[in-house]
Amino acid sequence: MHNLRADAEVVLTVALRYAERGSNLARATMAGAAQCVELAHYPQHDVVDRQNGSRFFYHAHGARRRPAQEHGHFHVFCHGRKSDDYFHLIGISLNAQGLPIRLFTTNRWVTGERWRSADEVAAALAGFQLQVRGRMAPVARWICALLRLYAPQIVQLLQRRDAAMQRRALAQPWDVLCEDRRLDVVSQQRIDLAEKIQQLGCA
Repeated sequence: MHNLRADAEVVLTVALRYAERGSNLARATMAGAAQCVELAHYPQHDVVDRQNGSRFFYHAHGARRRPAQEHGHFHVFCHGRKSDDYFHLIGISLNAQGLPIRLFTTNRWVTGERWRSADEVAAALAGFQLQVRGRMAPVARWICALLRLYAPQIVQLLQRRDAAMQRRALAQPWDVLCEDRRLDVVSQQRIDLAEKIQQLGCA
């Protein structure tokens, strides 16, 4: 519980420091862009930690495809030794105030990843590190702390993802399913950071 409280403190502190400057996580990641252009990556070349094999970017979909209250979302990845050997860890949706409101998993075509089972992704989650310098360092710390804070929920989402894909694979070939544009988000869960912090006794 102590470590979770420490993670909660990081999440709160980073968000508070941005708020004190009239900003938030979404705005900080957009680095001063006037508006969030649909599907553009923020920052433009992603945030990459080559030593730990991790990466993230922020982007948003158009209003027709964007869930209610969502401003945009982070996609978080793990990388292997080859440039094309990567997989999606989790998606984190933010509202217009830069607060996390949803966690979600995606179908393979969404990110072009090399598919990994829920167990493999969960193992990567347990050892996930993302360390960068410069203006994106606080965002990276926030993401790492949030992933630790919601690790059990993320593992459950990964398991639900695999179960849903296995059910659908009974009706169509696996490779066809993984490229089915009608299926982008496979599993998702709304989250309430204030409630989580209250449960940890950090409020």
